[in-house]
Amino acid sequence: MRCPEVVRRCSSILGCVASGIAFRAALVAALLTPLAPAHALDVPSGWTQRVHEDGLLLQPADLPPGKVMQLWVAPPMDTGRDEGFAALARLKDPMRGLGATGQPACKPPQRLQAGVVLQNCVATVNGAPIETQIYLRPARNGQVEWLRLAFSQDEALLQQYGGGLKSLTSKSNELWPALKALAGDERKRREEGERAAALERRAAADRAIHVAPGKGVAERDIAVLLWTWYQPSGESLVENLHLLLKDGTGYRNLDLPPDEFDMAAARRFKPERVIQWRRSGGDWQIKDHDDKDWRTISGTPATPASAGQRLDGTFTHSWYSILGGGSSQNRFHFQPDGSFEQTGKSVFGTGAMAAANGVAGMATNTYSRGGSTTTSSVSAVGAGAGGAQRQRRNGADFAGRYRLDRWTMTVERENGEQDRVLFAFNGEKQRAVFIKDQGYSK
Repeated sequence: MRCPEVVRRCSSILGCVASGIAFRAALVAALLTPLAPAHALDVPSGWTQRVHEDGLLLQPADLPPGKVMQLWVAPPMDTGRDEGFAALARLKDPMRGLGATGQPACKPPQRLQAGVVLQNCVATVNGAPIETQIYLRPARNGQVEWLRLAFSQDEALLQQYGGGLKSLTSKSNELWPALKALAGDERKRREEGERAAALERRAAADRAIHVAPGKGVAERDIAVLLWTWYQPSGESLVENLHLLLKDGTGYRNLDLPPDEFDMAAARRFKPERVIQWRRSGGDWQIKDHDDKDWRTISGTPATPASAGQRLDGTFTHSWYSILGGGSSQNRFHFQPDGSFEQTGKSVFGTGAMAAANGVAGMATNTYSRGGSTTTSSVSAVGAGAGGAQRQRRNGADFAGRYRLDRWTMTVERENGEQDRVLFAFNGEKQRAVFIKDQGYSK
């Protein structure tokens, strides 16, 4: 192949695709041009662009297997006060993402026009030599931007794709804004994908531990359902039910009837909620799956309902957050004839932080047998105020009939929905009830 000779005669690959020094000067001039606003790059026909190793990789879409022809734009690098050769020396892995093996053979760096630094190297990729050139822009605000050209020693390849490479290098001032735009999109897609995957893993775990009634934990294996509570700073009391088994293990924050809960699946899919428990004098102590020491918690044994038991009265769950600016009250109104109604009101404000910056907003939701109403309002200093209201005739969602049996409450709503949820009393006096995942008191 003649290209190695061509490359040695030229000071850069650009000399192989255009008029050598003149083209390199054009690239240097482009590198010195102020950056354009962030936007996707208009690449030559047949070329692709994507985020790779946190940088912007541009290469032909139909590149032959085993061949290399690419421009890789590195993310900005902090260099402190270092510039020029000193900044170049701080590049940790200038060949990253190229698939190179061993150490590249590099010539001494050159200082080009207006402080641009160039270094030519030969790397080995898949056993073949790959010519590389690293261009480093002058430092700006303690950061440098640099790019790497890499190409196989194949003259035909240079002739085929050199025009596209020339077009891209003439847009050097657009490369880092394009990286910023694409990296932001890539990060957003990655984060959305990670959130979706996390939600699916959680949903899959929930499905795995939820079994048909009577297929879960047997009554004979239960030592106690422990009603626990703690008081976070600036928030309302938090109440949970812990399932404690006779073998000394348990599951915290139970939200299913025990006979629908698969403990073996929980150990596999939700180990972070599996605990050990013991009594120490009059104290209840637990140890999470990754704890070394026992810790004492506040709690009292819950009691089950008798089969067919009826309730009479209103039980309320209250929640508030001082910092978040929210509060709610949700009520179950139980009748001794087996009917019930749910009513409630939730208020969410912008909180103390937003209020301190002159922004005030509020959303209110109320619901009952009469339906639900949502009202919102917002105001800001210098921007006026606005609001909206929405009403729904969905009262059948909040009324129906109930049936109690041990640790379960079966609910049949007037809209036709039926649900079987966790239920417990907080003790023999039955002044509070636990429904699904919340405590309610008279």
